Amino acid sequence: MRPSILTILLPIIGFILPSAAESAAPSMRALLLVPGGAVTTIYPTTGAVRGDGVVVGARGLSQSFRAPAREFSLAMEDKKRKSGFRNVGKVSLPTDGDDFIILLEPEETTLNVHLVNSRETRFRAGSVLFFNASDESVGVTLGSSKLVIKPRIAIFGKPSPADGQSYYQVTFFEANNGKAKPFTNTRWPHRDNSRCYVFLYRDQKGRFTYQAVDEGLIPVPASE
Repeated sequence: MRPSILTILLPIIGFILPSAAESAAPSMRALLLVPGGAVTTIYPTTGAVRGDGVVVGARGLSQSFRAPAREFSLAMEDKKRKSGFRNVGKVSLPTDGDDFIILLEPEETTLNVHLVNSRETRFRAGSVLFFNASDESVGVTLGSSKLVIKPRIAIFGKPSPADGQSYYQVTFFEANNGKAKPFTNTRWPHRDNSRCYVFLYRDQKGRFTYQAVDEGLIPVPASE
């Protein structure tokens, strides 16, 4: 008895198409929160299964990779360990969402993981995500918009409408004897096809400064 066409095709289709678990695996990108152009490699890990290395830097988001599970660890190479690796952080994803950014803040020998939903409605084109790695709150004005950037919390901001202007004024403030003291006053361009990550920290001399990373976005038609 000859096998039917369907019997022949089913194994082939199953081989070509990803499983439901694979297709549902959340997409991830990472950004290293350190001054300058530091780069490291992390390995998504679940139990004894270690994924491919992902190069993560401070000057731009990493390449996209798939989360191996809703909860997984991040490992780095360590020649002192028998396995050659050590776990440096843990990622716990919410039950909803399929596209995330992980902000990695080094702390001694580990990485503090700060999770951001890439599809967060407050983080669209023209928006800014602030992360303050100091222990003190920082104030900022984006044009006429005002924000307080508390330590180690992702804060979303957006400047007032462009009104035909290409740039808007940005001023950062720190507390000084009970008053707000500006430490940076500059101009940023209005963005209609990108969003920005701003990492605030104190430099080696103890002065506040920041590092910014732009992420290009696919323009969305005005009708959508």
